[in-house]
Amino acid sequence: MLKFLIEYRNIFRTLLDLILVFSVLRALFKVMRGTKGIFFINGLIILFIIFASSRYLQLTLFTQLLEQLLLILIVAIPIIFQSELKRALEALGRKNPMVRWFIKTPLIASESIDIIAEGANSLAKKRIGALIVIEQENPLTVVHQSGLYIDAVLSKILIEQIFYGNSPLHDGAIVIKDNRIQAAGCFLPLDNELKLPQELGSRHRAGLSLATQSDALAIIVSEETGSISIAHHGILERDFTKEKLIQKLHELIKPVNAINDPVTNSNSKTEVV
Repeated sequence: MLKFLIEYRNIFRTLLDLILVFSVLRALFKVMRGTKGIFFINGLIILFIIFASSRYLQLTLFTQLLEQLLLILIVAIPIIFQSELKRALEALGRKNPMVRWFIKTPLIASESIDIIAEGANSLAKKRIGALIVIEQENPLTVVHQSGLYIDAVLSKILIEQIFYGNSPLHDGAIVIKDNRIQAAGCFLPLDNELKLPQELGSRHRAGLSLATQSDALAIIVSEETGSISIAHHGILERDFTKEKLIQKLHELIKPVNAINDPVTNSNSKTEVV
């Protein structure tokens, strides 16, 4: 009986070991998908299989050589794939329910979504390029600091004025948080390794780069085509109408019913069509 329990425990340990290894590899592939890091992970897996085979066959010198090589690669991984690992840890941290006790999630009202969509649609019709960022749980402190802090009431007219050609802030992005425009003329991080279609420019790259590195939403209005795109969770979706944009933002944000600020609320009613 004791022998059976020991064998059963060894089988359970082996299965648990394989499940954990498979889970880690699956998570790595998910994080690295769409980046050059996927090839590095493939090579690392092949090297690990060779190492395990060498150890099983008791090839002492070859095993020691592979051990040193794997050690060097493990040390190099955090340096080479800093942004990907940061994104993975942030995604893991967002799944922790305790985070909501310490971080207040910005509240976006339905009226604010209507104003944002109306402003983006108006700019698209006039072929005026724009980059509108909606901040969520991840603080965008560095992005705020790169632009001009204005903390203004959200309105369609203000969005249009900021991105008007003669405005000194039109080249940057605006950041919206808690139903207000917190900052304008902001510069977003650029990831030059992102693969985008040839017709998409720096605004789309900047918006997608931010959406890859944080949970922020980026609405991009193309100056060349007048099309509206949304970047979220590392994904770029294109060719939105005003109605589809409102529907998509409702899906991604799950807004509250009304704005608490009476000044903002009264302004919103005059702006929404």
